[in-house]
Amino acid sequence: MKIILRTLLLIAYIGQGAAIAHQDHNEITSETALGIANKFVQQLTFKDFGYEVGQLNESWKSLTEANFSVIEVLEKSFIVSAANSSTNKVIYFEIAKNGRVLSVNASK
Repeated sequence: MKIILRTLLLIAYIGQGAAIAHQDHNEITSETALGIANKFVQQLTFKDFGYEVGQLNESWKSLTEANFSVIEVLEKSFIVSAANSSTNKVIYFEIAKNGRVLSVNASK
């Protein structure tokens, strides 16, 4: 059981590194912002990273690309929504154009 938990934690940390890897590089695209939000939802099911939404329950793991939308492109960031149809909840990501996740909220 310890091996499984350690493996899951390692996967979560590696995924966070991938999302953060875009920082300090050229501006990301809308598609990249969607991918970052998708990966970050998965990470939030394992750990609370200190954002408003806290740790998400297991139902968020089943989200697919179709559940994510770029709803606004701002001068310095993207606003991405993630809709969970099984809980009827939507969370919003603000992702800087360098790929950094700035905030994750239950409201825009």
